[in-house]
Amino acid sequence: MASIESTDQFRLSGAWNFRDVGGARTADGREVRRGRLFRSSELSRLDCEGENMLVRTGVRHVVDLRGQSEIDRAGRDRVPSSVRVHSTPYEIHKGERAPHELGNVVDADAQLQYMMRAYTSFPSLAGAKVAIRRVVDAVSDGSGGVLVHCAAGKDRAGWTIATVLRAAGVLEQDILTDYLASNAAIAPLRAHLSDIWSDGDGQGRESTSDGSSVFLSNAVLGVTEEYYRHGLSVVDELYGSFDGYLSELGIGVDQVERLKSSLLVPTD
Repeated sequence: MASIESTDQFRLSGAWNFRDVGGARTADGREVRRGRLFRSSELSRLDCEGENMLVRTGVRHVVDLRGQSEIDRAGRDRVPSSVRVHSTPYEIHKGERAPHELGNVVDADAQLQYMMRAYTSFPSLAGAKVAIRRVVDAVSDGSGGVLVHCAAGKDRAGWTIATVLRAAGVLEQDILTDYLASNAAIAPLRAHLSDIWSDGDGQGRESTSDGSSVFLSNAVLGVTEEYYRHGLSVVDELYGSFDGYLSELGIGVDQVERLKSSLLVPTD
């Protein structure tokens, strides 16, 4: 597939970690159609140029995976009237504070364990199941491009996109390449958190709502192959196989074929 890392993640003005998943290959000689499936960070700060870019790229559906507290803090998506926003909360660790909300904690291992628990939860989260079905339905409909985002566009969006690509038969190597491309967005995510919580020093310490600071390691601001593989191992443990997972999601053989028909094209 074309090098995802070389694309401009800021092309959607006011957002970051933006990319078209098009070009990802399948084993049967097809690839993901360009302009059909996108991913990014949250869209609350899109400017006019960013909104116009959504129109130009043909995006008609945005699937917002953020919970209500995230939307209240950062703001609702700013999109043109031609784009329908599907709010599909995909909340993890309910009742547990995220690393950037913990106060004076610098323990990188604790942050790593937080991320591993997140990926343990993804395959069984009710919100995740609804979100993945929503994306599959929107893509299969073929009425326009579908953009999936959470807050940073790396974990919840990453798992959702990876699951959709796997269902479509995309090569594991290309799924992983797309997933890991979010590591190019660590710096803008760090800056975004500093801005939200205020008083960030630009060196990785963000101030929380109570004024205390926390160092966020790359383990929590980025993604690793270990996270992705761990999520897949949980799928096998809970459902026996990926096909079993699709069945749990309510995505049957006919739906998979409709997804492939809409999402895939012959490789040039």
